[in-house]
Amino acid sequence: MSRHAIDRAGWTPEERHEYEALLAEIVAATRDSGERLDLFEHRLVDAVQAQRPWASEVDRMCRRFGLAKEVSRFQARNRALVAYDGEVLSLPAVQARKVAKPGGEVGYQRELIEVWSWEELTAKRDEALAARRTYDGKVAHYDRLLALRALAPSAATPAEAARMAGVDLGDWLSRAA
Repeated sequence: MSRHAIDRAGWTPEERHEYEALLAEIVAATRDSGERLDLFEHRLVDAVQAQRPWASEVDRMCRRFGLAKEVSRFQARNRALVAYDGEVLSLPAVQARKVAKPGGEVGYQRELIEVWSWEELTAKRDEALAARRTYDGKVAHYDRLLALRALAPSAATPAEAARMAGVDLGDWLSRAA
């Protein structure tokens, strides 16, 4: 399980449904991220006070995730200047790596990257390459949406362009270019 994942394994189907319904309601209420967070926070506080079984787990994991982000932000101030492709880049010198914990559990540890073993550094490089493939996929998604502009130049959005051109958006996105 992810170090920040909410463990739903012990939840009843009713608890899972209640939580999913809460999330769906929040997403449907507004498109503004700040408003969604405010609504989620208020609804979660209400659920914790009402002693909903799932609410304390969600609250604890969200709190832990936020705390981890604060520690990461603080450590990210420690920078390394790295020459690459004719530029000098400022990159975080402290990064997270997987470590074996007692009992065989996998955990994470943030540490100066220059003290990592060769194996750990190679694994982190592989992780970055996998992330780059994900990024490339996102760029391909944007490119497929932008290509719709050529089919309907007067359209304001890809969805509108697809409608105007009589193209099924799902088919368009999944079809090889």
